[in-house]
Amino acid sequence: MTRSEARGRLPGIAPVSVVDIGSNSIRLVVYEGLARAPTVLFNEKVLCGLGKGLATTGRMDQEGVERALLALRRFNALSKQAQASRMYVLATAAARDASNGADFIARAEAILGHEIQVLSGEEEALYSALGIISGFHFADGIAGDLGGGSLELIDIRGREFGKGITLPLGGLRLSETVGGSATEGESSCQEAGGRRTAPPERPGANLLCGRRHVAQHCQAAYGDS
Repeated sequence: MTRSEARGRLPGIAPVSVVDIGSNSIRLVVYEGLARAPTVLFNEKVLCGLGKGLATTGRMDQEGVERALLALRRFNALSKQAQASRMYVLATAAARDASNGADFIARAEAILGHEIQVLSGEEEALYSALGIISGFHFADGIAGDLGGGSLELIDIRGREFGKGITLPLGGLRLSETVGGSATEGESSCQEAGGRRTAPPERPGANLLCGRRHVAQHCQAAYGDS
């Protein structure tokens, strides 16, 4: 019996932990083990604001960096206390876009003792698709992952998925770009995704039209990036 086993736990498996370093928050989730639909044993989020000011300065917020490093020290201790067998650490928009992102990643890796995978926008969309496929039977539609620094979109049909795209429309980034103006925010979103057309009358055709609409306008605005 492993040390992590307790009454009610699945026998023969050990917990794993996942750390998600986002533009607005950092989260630790400890799962019972590797499975298609794993049971969550522990879940904690800390609002650090790494991406604060990134849209205007091109750098991670220094106070946010210190808060994030402090949170990672706590997460590392909690993961060890939970006796997690492995730790997976992922970083997203702020880490890949900021000029001081590499320095932050190096400091974070020294604290955690694990390599951090900095995801591209397409990889973020891919993992979003895999999460939907794991949790929903024959999902069919466009999955959107809205974070603090970016928005990822990817088309899913059953177990298949298309090529994801990423847009600089994260909540934190967008709020700073438009100065908190809802009107300016709406305009920015329309420029990125194009104006929404009236849905077709044919039942079931709305999804296909929506997919084409999103793809056409996003490619026109941002190309293949």
